[in-house]
Amino acid sequence: MANPSNNAARRRVGVIFGGRSVEHDVSIITAQQVMAVLAQRHEVVPIYLAADGRFWTGESLLSVDAFATQPPADARPLQLRLGVTPAFVEPSTSRLRGDRDVLVDVVVNAIHGTSGEDGSLLGALELAGIPYVGRGVAAAAVSMDKHLAKVVLKDAGIEVLPHRRIERSEWESDQDGLIAELVQRFPGDVVVKPCTLGSSVGVARANGADELIEALELAFELDRQAIVEPFATGAIELNAAVVGRPGGELIVSEVERPIGGEDGLSFEDKYLRAGGGKGGSKDGSSKGAASAKSAGAAAGGAGSKGGGAGMATQDRIIPADVSPQLRAAVQEQAKIAHAALRLAGVVRYDFFVLPGDRIVINEPNTVPGSFAFYLFEAAGVTFDALMERLLAIAFEEAREERSTTRAFESALLGLHIGAS
Repeated sequence: MANPSNNAARRRVGVIFGGRSVEHDVSIITAQQVMAVLAQRHEVVPIYLAADGRFWTGESLLSVDAFATQPPADARPLQLRLGVTPAFVEPSTSRLRGDRDVLVDVVVNAIHGTSGEDGSLLGALELAGIPYVGRGVAAAAVSMDKHLAKVVLKDAGIEVLPHRRIERSEWESDQDGLIAELVQRFPGDVVVKPCTLGSSVGVARANGADELIEALELAFELDRQAIVEPFATGAIELNAAVVGRPGGELIVSEVERPIGGEDGLSFEDKYLRAGGGKGGSKDGSSKGAASAKSAGAAAGGAGSKGGGAGMATQDRIIPADVSPQLRAAVQEQAKIAHAALRLAGVVRYDFFVLPGDRIVINEPNTVPGSFAFYLFEAAGVTFDALMERLLAIAFEEAREERSTTRAFESALLGLHIGAS
């Protein structure tokens, strides 16, 4: 992937972030990084979706300090209106002045989790006719659902862990029967996950009936579905990201080995640990040629209003301290997964490597924390170049969408009009 030239077209880029999601705060940090980088070449339009469902905009949103209060300091109300052009407007508060149009050429979706990664916001942008980063609606919805993603990936020949999907209604009607089934089917340690959340929110390790009940109660507070799967005992975690679109070139990042607790990576491991970004092991020894610390500095320092290192603060080893053959195999599996899910944009794929070098995919992350820029920087692709490639993909996808026929003349209504 070539680095962008200084002659790249200047665009008005809307960056949507926040959202009605348990990952709301993570999204704010990711957006701060993205906006700081985009502002070097483009005019950035911050579009904040608050937890109460209201949209806001304004220059103050380019700084994380604005979010010390709700609504954010000095932010202005914004509306997304379908069926009109332009779709974004600042509603008027005066009888003497009309609504103010907010023009954008393309939108970057930086909302993690519900509403952002599940395809619902993307559907609204689709209806509004706005090119956006992270197409398409069906691919996003399937990828967000851990059960459906496993079905598609398994069909593509990628190994997944066995699992049991449980509906909240099923849990409420027969808890005793379900617990008995799960204990028999998955003896030993299991992992319980909300089916459509990310960032390890609501994920719990459990063993035995009492712990299973507690973990499932938590999962169903956060989601309508949960999955239970065996704990990947003895596994190491490896992640790789892919950028590209269906039918186009797929670029794969370097492979990382994230370092978490013995139960796997928690939300705190990913975002709140103070000692992250070393690019080395927990004792501080450096084992990687590239450091996530420098990547984090690039994000936080890309502009005076940057939002810190985000996912880059997590302890990780880049490149992963495994054999070159295993790294290459993980990269190839990530490309296969990206093509199978028909995703357009940047996606991080998380894997378990079981004893005997068995590679099992854990899940895709269609709006990964920090857009996984640190993994691409370790492969020689700057954050700036990654964002330019994502904008190019958004316009390529929009052009292909416009070339697809969506309507045709029909005599059907003529047969019915006036017939009653």
